[in-house]
Amino acid sequence: MMPARSAQSRSQIDSGLLQFKLQPTCLLSRPSLNLPPHKLPDWPQNSHQTNPKIMQHQEQATSNSALSSLLRVATAFILCMGCIATSKNAHAAGLIRVTDGQQTYEGKVVALTRSNCSLMDRQGQLIHLDVSSLKSLDKISAHFQPLETSAFRQQLREEFSNGYEVVGTARYLVCAPNGNAGKYAKLFESIYRDVEQFYRVRGFKVNAPEVPLVAVVFGSQREFAEYCVSDGITPSATLMGYYSLNTNRVALFDDPNLVFTSQRDLKPNRSSQNLNAIAASNQITGETASTIIHETTHQVGYNIGIHSRLGRTPIWVVEGLATVLEPSGMRTTKGRQLISERINNERAIWFEQRHRPSRKVGNLAMLVASDEYFHQNTLNSYSESWAFAFFLMENASRRQNFVNYLQQIGKRDPMAPYSGRERLEDFQAAFGDISRLEVEFIRYMDRM
Repeated sequence: MMPARSAQSRSQIDSGLLQFKLQPTCLLSRPSLNLPPHKLPDWPQNSHQTNPKIMQHQEQATSNSALSSLLRVATAFILCMGCIATSKNAHAAGLIRVTDGQQTYEGKVVALTRSNCSLMDRQGQLIHLDVSSLKSLDKISAHFQPLETSAFRQQLREEFSNGYEVVGTARYLVCAPNGNAGKYAKLFESIYRDVEQFYRVRGFKVNAPEVPLVAVVFGSQREFAEYCVSDGITPSATLMGYYSLNTNRVALFDDPNLVFTSQRDLKPNRSSQNLNAIAASNQITGETASTIIHETTHQVGYNIGIHSRLGRTPIWVVEGLATVLEPSGMRTTKGRQLISERINNERAIWFEQRHRPSRKVGNLAMLVASDEYFHQNTLNSYSESWAFAFFLMENASRRQNFVNYLQQIGKRDPMAPYSGRERLEDFQAAFGDISRLEVEFIRYMDRM
């Protein structure tokens, strides 16, 4: 996030990496078209299971006990309502402390129904609680207060204590093997600035992150796989890294013992040369740099207000913008670059040579209406998401439609279902008739 290989090897790319489930873990990953030449044996087994809290009701409970329980739930719900965050002023949400009888949490309420309460804790991680399980709720402060950076850094040092260091920048806390965190931190911070600038100058409303952003770069694929398991993610030989919506972390690995295939059936352009220069200047492998750019683009987008971590932002939007921002020519602040420097060559080649010949009219509507379509046609959907997002960003009027569209879906209740019909209605409210827009889009791509 294209070497010549068989259809069978291409099918090995796990489309299941693109999940949008609130629990237990949400991730956005970059499927690599540059696969390792071997399959790592003996992956750790993912024993992570979500054990639902079982509410045990005693048949002989007294009416007073039942009434007390009901009042406790109602009180917790009312208090949560008074502390809930709003997109207009997220810091105005109160800092609360809640206990479910097993553990105590501090954070702010970011979503609430009569049965479920979602908190963002002081590290920025999402916690989903059953309202009926809450034993106590106290309001600590009228305003949300993230964990102090020094305390946050210390917690990360304790979590990754064996041979790892933590380096901080203006926006990031980066954990990596001793002596290496600084070079990664420099790249993460640079990408953050470029991505934030990209959105801001194009009319998107951007906010400052509420908490320091965390990135963990493992020194080996084995360590990364073990972390995946602990994070509820099934590792695979093709998973280079991911951004988790729940933990708000980017996790990846840079293993010098692995050699990735480098043959590609596309010609390098200045963008790929610029990317290689970034990687070389920081002694970071090109594939790792590509993964950092893609996953950091996700992380920044979700932390500056472009996407909602709880909302159901369509995958084509999230991945389309991430792949648009992969070429350095799209992220540069040195004036408008040539179109050859702004194109994502990997996605453009795939779209033109592998997707376009068999693409059917109405494909755009299917992509907009359902994330399931994306899962079933992963690489084609990646290429079309890039192409469509690129088309929108290159056209000033369509770019404004895009801004309006993101604002519209950002207003939705994050806990409410988002049907295909509603997705199409929101899309056409911003862009107009989708059939006409598809014709305009395909003509643009054919001319390009």
